[in-house]
Amino acid sequence: MSDLLDLPASSTDATGFEAAAFDAALAVQRQRAAAGAYQASTEALEQLLQACPDTELLRRAEALTLLAQHYPRIGRLTASVRCAASALGLAERLENDGLIADALTAQSFVYGQLLMAREALEAGMRALAAARRVGDPVREAWALNRVGAAYASLDNPVQACASTEQALEIATRADAAEALFSCQNNLAYFWLRRVDDAAALRQTEPLAEAIAQARRAAEQAHAIARRSGSPFLLAVAMSNLVSALLAGGHVDEALPLINEFSHLAHNHGYPTLATEADVQRAIFLRLSGEPLQATRMLKALLHAEAEPPPRLRRLLVRSLYETHKASGEFGEALGWLEELVRLDLQIRRDNLVLQTEVILIRDQVEQAQARADSAAADARRERARAAHLESEQQRLREHAMALDRAAHEDVLTGLHNRRHAEFALPLLVEGARMAGQVISVAALDVDHFKRINDTHGHAVGDAVLQQLAQLLRHRLRSADLLARTGGEEFLAVLVGIAPPQAAEICERLRLAVAEHDWAAITPGLVVRVSVGIAGGTPPFAADSLLNRADHALYAAKRSGRNRVHVD
Repeated sequence: MSDLLDLPASSTDATGFEAAAFDAALAVQRQRAAAGAYQASTEALEQLLQACPDTELLRRAEALTLLAQHYPRIGRLTASVRCAASALGLAERLENDGLIADALTAQSFVYGQLLMAREALEAGMRALAAARRVGDPVREAWALNRVGAAYASLDNPVQACASTEQALEIATRADAAEALFSCQNNLAYFWLRRVDDAAALRQTEPLAEAIAQARRAAEQAHAIARRSGSPFLLAVAMSNLVSALLAGGHVDEALPLINEFSHLAHNHGYPTLATEADVQRAIFLRLSGEPLQATRMLKALLHAEAEPPPRLRRLLVRSLYETHKASGEFGEALGWLEELVRLDLQIRRDNLVLQTEVILIRDQVEQAQARADSAAADARRERARAAHLESEQQRLREHAMALDRAAHEDVLTGLHNRRHAEFALPLLVEGARMAGQVISVAALDVDHFKRINDTHGHAVGDAVLQQLAQLLRHRLRSADLLARTGGEEFLAVLVGIAPPQAAEICERLRLAVAEHDWAAITPGLVVRVSVGIAGGTPPFAADSLLNRADHALYAAKRSGRNRVHVD
């Protein structure tokens, strides 16, 4: 018997819909999902949604939001995008900030899974604003948690940890166990990424700190999962805890957890986690001096009857590469490294296809909502027509904003353009304010650029701007915002960097420009730049920070050019 037929008796409206029974069934599915039964809960929610009339906007939005949260857990990302977009449209029509926050939080999560980092950050920030408008600390914690995940997708693990730790503080005060678990588990994952970075760069002290922090967060998540009684949460927590123990060389402590993790994942039907557990067992074997057995196990997983999806295949291939490399089998290691490169290319291509599909889905949802509004307008006469026109205007505004965000790139240099910088700078300042971080802005201008154009021609001027963009890009972090804001004007935003350190970075940039072989473009060409820097710890407005950087740039110009000036 289906969940719909098991609903308790309640009052029935003219269409036969039982509102109280629907609400009770929805609560049951929340509990099932909290226990880790995502597949069963999702199937029941799909049936509930089919039985919910189109007129029940609030209940449809709640069911759609839950589905948007569940689908990524079972690998259905595009379905999650569709549900989140539909739920957001309904929540905005209802002007319900709580539901808006929930839908945007779900949207931010799935965008992060699709590596649409900028969209994930924007959705997370909008969810945070909605949660604060409604004054709900639990929703605020979830939104901040998703903002942290978006920063991780932007390859900024420091800011990811800072935002997630702030979410953790709010969740702790609100005694929200599920949000607490997610924050601690995410922190463990972010610190494990920093373990990989520090190990690759052979940074001893940062590596030790990252391992300790990853273990601390993983142990906290593990304790919360134990108390929850959810086998799924426990398996997820154990994955990070085992990784932290293995990274720290605590193989004896890791073994019993690997055994329990493997048992949970295999017995409860979590195939992805089961493969992760098997890979961790292979890593344990390698660290225990049994690389041959580890290699056999990894190859067996790789060539299993059910071929693993690309991301799990990547985990297996990387483990095989590391195992052969640790054993001194460099020829085999090179072969697996080449396979890893091919897989990364495949994953990027697959992800681009998914991102394109997401854009189409969003357009379809918007068009469907517009058609629904138009049909409702005919039924509600003048009042409904006015509501329809407002909805259409809002849809067009959102579409225009989407087009505006798409035009973020400067064609000549490949950097972000002024429009993108004006959009992103307030978000970065707000993020720095929430994290209690410093932020610096550097305004850079090519000295006597008009003289270069007049003397050598505009084609040479364009080549100068292109090479200058490359020099800047190669000497700044990938997480730093870098934009061309005018003809020969550039802007760099350095989060977590104080003005004195920013001045040192920009001085190195200035010297790199001065020492560059510009004569390779045309004989006699000389290029110099002036830089103005402003920064500090917010609160302050993004416009005021930009104005201060501009004033510092003018001061550098007045002082003779080819120099760095700090506000």
